[in-house]
Amino acid sequence: MLAEQVKLETVKSAIEAIDAVGSNNSGMMAARAIHINLLIRQVPGAQARFVKTVYNDIGAEVAISSDAYYEKQGCVTDMLVMGTIYQHREVKRILEGNPEIKPIINAIASVVEKTV
Repeated sequence: MLAEQVKLETVKSAIEAIDAVGSNNSGMMAARAIHINLLIRQVPGAQARFVKTVYNDIGAEVAISSDAYYEKQGCVTDMLVMGTIYQHREVKRILEGNPEIKPIINAIASVVEKTV
C-alpha cells in the first residue's frame, strides 16, 4: 500500500481526481476538497467572535486576536478564516439573514466564489 499527497487547487482538478478513483459523486465532494484561507481586516471583536463560533460549529476555524476572543470592550481584530468551499458556503447559508454579519459573509463569499 502506497500513500502520496495530492494537491487539489481548483474544483476542476478535484473533480478529475475524484472521478479517477471511480466515484460517482465528484461534484458534491469537490467543494469539500478545496481549502481556502482568507484574511479579513478590521472586524469589530463581537462580530469576529460570533463568526468564529459558527465556523467552529461546522468544523472549520477562524483565528482572531486574543483581545477579541476574551471580549475586550471596543476591540477590533483581523480574522484569518479557514475552511473548505463547502464550509464557507454553509456559513453563508446559516448567517445570510443576519444584517450585522452580512458584510463579513459577503466579503468571504466574494473571495470563495472567485476561487471556484
